[in-house]
Amino acid sequence: MKKPNFMKKLATIFVVLITILSMAVMPAAQACSRLVYQGSSNGAITARSMDWLNQPDAKLWVFPKGMERDGGAGENSITWTSKYGSIITSSYDIATVDGINDQGLVVNLLFLVDTDYGDIESGEKTLSVGGWGQYVLDNYATVEEAVTKLEEKPFQVVTATIEGLEKLRPGSMPGILLKNQEFRESNFALHMSLSDPSGDSAIIEYIGGNQVIHHGTEYNVLTNDPTFDQQLAINSYWEYLYTTNNLLGEEKAVTSKFFLPGTNSASDRFVRGSYYLKEMNNLLNQVITGVKRNRRNELAAALGIIRNVSDPLGLASFALSTTQWRTLADQKTDSLAYFFEYTKNPSLVWLKINNQNLEEGAPVKVLKNDDIISGELAGEVSQDLYAEEPFSWDISSIMD
Repeated sequence: MKKPNFMKKLATIFVVLITILSMAVMPAAQACSRLVYQGSSNGAITARSMDWLNQPDAKLWVFPKGMERDGGAGENSITWTSKYGSIITSSYDIATVDGINDQGLVVNLLFLVDTDYGDIESGEKTLSVGGWGQYVLDNYATVEEAVTKLEEKPFQVVTATIEGLEKLRPGSMPGILLKNQEFRESNFALHMSLSDPSGDSAIIEYIGGNQVIHHGTEYNVLTNDPTFDQQLAINSYWEYLYTTNNLLGEEKAVTSKFFLPGTNSASDRFVRGSYYLKEMNNLLNQVITGVKRNRRNELAAALGIIRNVSDPLGLASFALSTTQWRTLADQKTDSLAYFFEYTKNPSLVWLKINNQNLEEGAPVKVLKNDDIISGELAGEVSQDLYAEEPFSWDISSIMD
């Protein structure tokens, strides 16, 4: 039997440890998680948690196709007409941060401190970060299509600072935090994940001003900093611990498989999410549980994993953030649905795509934050929606 290259393995572990240690001196980051459950012929399920420093005025919106859109980022803003209807979650009435369209494509936007969208070149089309996710939902049906088109770089993403958001939406941020200059001047720095009913997945980041896309079904977990390539390296280290041999080629004790990193750091959440998805998707588990496997059980399994990597409200951590809400997108093509769980409520609410009027000219509808957090709603809530003018992600007035 060939022995593993000891020095190569040692070097890999050294790189991982340096990455982990570097996280300790990062600015306070916002913690979110996203995962795609693929262990079923019923179609993918995408689950997501929103961890933030306060309740971000979440609302559920239903947007029909045929809407005229504007990038909201100055005179060169990109314009488009929506091809697909969608159900989305907004934050602060200024950004689409999560959602599903009528083709089953799901978009999730999560915080990434290391994001750098780059400089705007003269004449370049621009798009507010608040409209980035909506642009994808409006225009693309699959991950493959989205990746192909986005690689052509049809626009430059433009973001805003925390202080800028406070100017546009007064009262959004806790006053005590706004006294911190570093916090006020920090950008809304987001990376994006995509998934579709086939289980295809993509992660889109902007690093050093360049768009970086990771595309493939294997990219089924996303959290926050460090960047996605470094998260993969850290996860590979933990996966190696679960193989049958250690650095010296000796057989390891089986108990090592039952040890997982347990903090609320982005990397620990990434490892735990990856581990549970892999275990749920393995063949043996599917055979054992196949007799009980139905869509309701699968949705519960995906929700169980995203809850496992959530932060309890009130938890003290270097990230300052705890889980405010979670979403679950059922991407079974004949019964697309979008579930929302506010962490202070004992029950889920959801909207079925088939229950919405998404035809061109149909009214935009909303379920407002006060309705969501009241705790009085449960189950399918299409009857509780009402017509409303869409929010704006325009940040032109605070652009330099």
